Amino acid sequence: MSPVQRDLMICEFGRRLKLPYPMGLAEMLEESLEIYRQNFALLFGLALIPALLSTAFATIANLWLTLPRVRELELLLIATMVISYTLLLITAFIGYGAQIWAAGQIIVGKSVGFGEAWMAVLKRSGALLLTMLIASFPMLAGLALCCVGVLITAVIFFAVLEQIVLLEGIAYFRAISRHVQLVYPNWEWARVLGFYLASYVIVMLAQILLGWAGMILPFVVEIGREALPLSAQLGIYTLGQLWQQLANAIVLPYWSVFLTLLYFDLRARREGHDLQVLLARWDELVAAQRNFGDMKRGKRGKGQGR
Repeated sequence: MSPVQRDLMICEFGRRLKLPYPMGLAEMLEESLEIYRQNFALLFGLALIPALLSTAFATIANLWLTLPRVRELELLLIATMVISYTLLLITAFIGYGAQIWAAGQIIVGKSVGFGEAWMAVLKRSGALLLTMLIASFPMLAGLALCCVGVLITAVIFFAVLEQIVLLEGIAYFRAISRHVQLVYPNWEWARVLGFYLASYVIVMLAQILLGWAGMILPFVVEIGREALPLSAQLGIYTLGQLWQQLANAIVLPYWSVFLTLLYFDLRARREGHDLQVLLARWDELVAAQRNFGDMKRGKRGKGQGR
């Protein structure tokens, strides 16, 4: 059997049995879209809560830009802005983690609930945040190699790190070491970088197309600051933030599915994870095939009896 025939066989059986098999870029983009379409309500719902909370936090932070400068309130407004943006980042981070966990369960054929996804991420949120913080230090070392260096180190240390922490249950240096083992060898990082950049461009274009009004509304406030009353300025800022966050809630779950598929793709290529899943399901597949055969024989017997 040639390598091409082997790859075709793996892909065909992977599709039929819903295994996380190795994919090319086009197939991974298409498969991500199909998973996103079939599970839109769950994935959008997981992204919607952080979007609404982020709108509230961003609106509070924007009070610094809209309220008149009052010396007595200046420090309070600055502190409120810092706290709001911090909460915004944490909320978005945990919401993205919930999407990743849900996508991982869907890809391996498990059922997943809305509350289950949130609880799974909240239990691991501390370990996830600390792991990402630790991984940021070697990533920033890439600054010595300018922008290209940051891209390379980000891929080597960050590309699917959240998937490893949430789906494998490991964290800190062990998770970072595991990530490097998956991504770095045999120039695999270059392929991951290409996939990452291609998907990022697609997601950013989609965000711009859907969220263009949310980007324009703040400029409307700046242009008409003198003419607009304070309540109108706050209302326009809030509407712009809500529009942008809803656009993110629609688009970002697709990217979380894509990167989770990329994680399983790396495991399939490095560890034969798709074969491990096949073996784990083997008894179920044999039993299902036997039941299907019994049903066919039963129908044939009834037909002959008539």
